[in-house]
Amino acid sequence: MHPVDQHTLLELQIIAENNRSVSILNFFDQTKTPGGRDYLKAMLSKPKSSLSELLSLQKLLKTIQEKPEIWQITIPRAYIMAVESYYELSVAHSMSNDVFRHWFDTFIYFLKSPEEYYRIQSGLFATFRLIKAIKHTLAALREEDIPGEIANEVAFMRKFLSSGTIKSFLNQKEDRLSNRAVFRMDYYFRISHKKELRQLLDIFYRFDAYLAIIKTASQHSLSFPRFEKNINEFNAATIWHPLIPNAVPNSFVLSNERPVCILTGANTSGKTTFLKACGIAIYLAHLGCPVPAKEMSLPFFDRLYTSIHLSDDLAAGYSHFYNEMMRIKSVAEALHAGDKCFIIIDELFRGTNHDDALHCSKTVVDGFSRSNGSLFLVSTHLMEMVNHYQTSPQIAFHCFRTRITGSQFENSFQIEPGVSSEKVGRLIMDKTGITSLLENTKGPQMIESLLTMNQI
Repeated sequence: MHPVDQHTLLELQIIAENNRSVSILNFFDQTKTPGGRDYLKAMLSKPKSSLSELLSLQKLLKTIQEKPEIWQITIPRAYIMAVESYYELSVAHSMSNDVFRHWFDTFIYFLKSPEEYYRIQSGLFATFRLIKAIKHTLAALREEDIPGEIANEVAFMRKFLSSGTIKSFLNQKEDRLSNRAVFRMDYYFRISHKKELRQLLDIFYRFDAYLAIIKTASQHSLSFPRFEKNINEFNAATIWHPLIPNAVPNSFVLSNERPVCILTGANTSGKTTFLKACGIAIYLAHLGCPVPAKEMSLPFFDRLYTSIHLSDDLAAGYSHFYNEMMRIKSVAEALHAGDKCFIIIDELFRGTNHDDALHCSKTVVDGFSRSNGSLFLVSTHLMEMVNHYQTSPQIAFHCFRTRITGSQFENSFQIEPGVSSEKVGRLIMDKTGITSLLENTKGPQMIESLLTMNQI
């Protein structure tokens, strides 16, 4: 899949706009380190560019899921942060590329500034703990079949730990590194093997991110989707929105036989939540990650577009309608180029008048129905458009129904075939008390009259 634009990432809440917002990143973030979270964020920001690349990561995550405990590099967070600080340390006295000069300068620094010298010593102690933890993990993986996705990294760690210098380092007592050992190993890690130390930290963060995904999958019963090469069908069993507590699951199929689904339902019925749930699941699937569904199968898509929460662009002087039109233009260009797309649109052209919205919506849906290989989920409140396509063989109709009893209403939040024509806008206005407030608003003349009466 091509990289997804920032608009879609924000609409689907993959990455939060601010620290207070919920997001898919926060949902998966059970990492133990800031570096692990950074790696996880990078993973979630870019879908895999090919099916083979995607399946490779999926295979690795499935392998980790079978025995997550043996993939864990067990070390307290404080030690990792200490190693990271040590890596970034650039104390001028001990950065000579000449080994003997480096040792000598470090020794002099030890005599003159023992407090600062402690930063080097404690950094080496933390590095010792990291290497020892990696050694323990590699021993646990000795009999395992290492997936190709991580094979180079595991091979690198094994080779690095097999060096005579590292073996000698590990044979010392971890809390009693002699000054001579400090001088020697400081040069080793911060000068001659600085690149390798960076690689060790990056691999640790990678493992941290992978394990966070697996922990989340286990806790929330996520499943790995199947990618079908010869079937153009999105089939999700009990899919739900992962960021909504107690979200109602739904099952849904959208296939090439009827590639356009027009979705209807009253306000608050669950349409937008469902659209987002499908978008999130499709996006996660193209990362190689597990998805919030009991089962899911789909083809590999070239692009994912959403148009759910568009707004005016005041800085550029663009209206809501213009932004929506530009969004549709991007979709049209991708379809014209032959890209296989999954398109999600919540209420086509709601930023313009009824007649223009109906005309533009028909033009867009007609174009969608002629596209080969792409799938489309479109919600609408325009019943004229629904009636226009009732007999179209390219259009499927699904809805979220609302049961209305007097002044009360109840949403099922369950998707089903057909069309919903229920309207609850007036009921919601009455229920929130807005109608009563406005009907009993006291105008200036009434207020003046009441004041006069009080004076009498």
